[in-house]
Amino acid sequence: MTPMRLPAARALLRGVWGGAQLPRPLSHRPREAPAGQSCEDTGDAPPPPPASGAAVPEAGGGPEAFAAALAALEQRPGRRVGRLELVAAALAAMPALGAERDLGSYHRVLRLLPRGPWVPRSALQRMLAPFPRQQECGLQILEQMERYGVVPDAETQFLLLGVFGPRSRPVRKCQRLLYWLPRMSRINPHPLPAPLPPPGLPRARLGLQRIQPHCALTVYQHPVPEEGDGEGSLQPYIIGSQSEEQRELLARHCPSLPVYVEGPFPLWLRGAQLQYYVLRGDPLPPDRREEPLDPERSFYYPLYLDLDLERGPWDDEDFDIDEVEEGPIFAVCMAGAGDRRTLGKWLSGLQEENPVLGKTPVIFRLNEGGHPHPGPPLPQLEPPQQGQGNIGGGTESLGE
Repeated sequence: MTPMRLPAARALLRGVWGGAQLPRPLSHRPREAPAGQSCEDTGDAPPPPPASGAAVPEAGGGPEAFAAALAALEQRPGRRVGRLELVAAALAAMPALGAERDLGSYHRVLRLLPRGPWVPRSALQRMLAPFPRQQECGLQILEQMERYGVVPDAETQFLLLGVFGPRSRPVRKCQRLLYWLPRMSRINPHPLPAPLPPPGLPRARLGLQRIQPHCALTVYQHPVPEEGDGEGSLQPYIIGSQSEEQRELLARHCPSLPVYVEGPFPLWLRGAQLQYYVLRGDPLPPDRREEPLDPERSFYYPLYLDLDLERGPWDDEDFDIDEVEEGPIFAVCMAGAGDRRTLGKWLSGLQEENPVLGKTPVIFRLNEGGHPHPGPPLPQLEPPQQGQGNIGGGTESLGE
């Protein structure tokens, strides 16, 4: 048997693994201008300018600034290395530039990746999951698109096919996003507008509409100034909502019992956090509670489902949700400041439509639901005086 020569073995390995990309034919290579002849005479495009002379358009932010930064990188001559690190840095900079929800920005990031070298060229190479780091980079791009709700399109799938091949993990991920994202984007019956209203009174108005959608909103105090960086610095805004049922509950409230102003409670609108306050009462006594409707005489039978669900070993057997009682909520508000003076103005505005508040004591609980109450001060450890206890066998406990 004739031993296989080294060039033949190398050719076999290239056939199995796919080998390197074939060189471009001579007809596709740019012509070199002879000595003393410029590129304009040969008809070829001039080479890109050096990095020091590349002009970067100035942009304040948004997709335009992101596109200008990537265009400046593409104009740099020479071999581009570190593409995976460049893509990771571009993905991290997109939220700061406001381009995280722009589909064209993700297409520009995908164009930074080479077309061809990362495509498997044989059945054995496809079976052994080639280029894991490169495919993980493509998955990071698609995961960020999924996180911000950006739906890919046919151009996204075309770019992924050219970079990773038809049976790669990024292409399969893109196909799943094309199937699920359009369906999941319409599942919310109360969608938020894109983009959100500016911070301040407009965003607080949207937040109260999410909490009590069928209640009329009342602006008790407008911010001063209304615009600019110092919005509401001289006079914070106060906006509240109260339904007719809540107004009737407050009218039936006994004036000898106190009501409580509690908060701040957090409310998230996408990535923006709002804080709201509630006017709450104590739980009603048993003699003033309404009797539950008889299920057999109700038109909406059954009013509830009695499901015997199995509990796991990690569940708390002592906790029963039926034993947790909360008092009625009489009103809800959002304010630019959470001090007693600002919330007192809210109560003064409520008193015009609810005269019972003028006879009812009000107790403020301004830390419940928000930041926890500060604990008691820690005891100060002082060294023992002469004639008293020592460290080893002291008779007095330090800090008492």
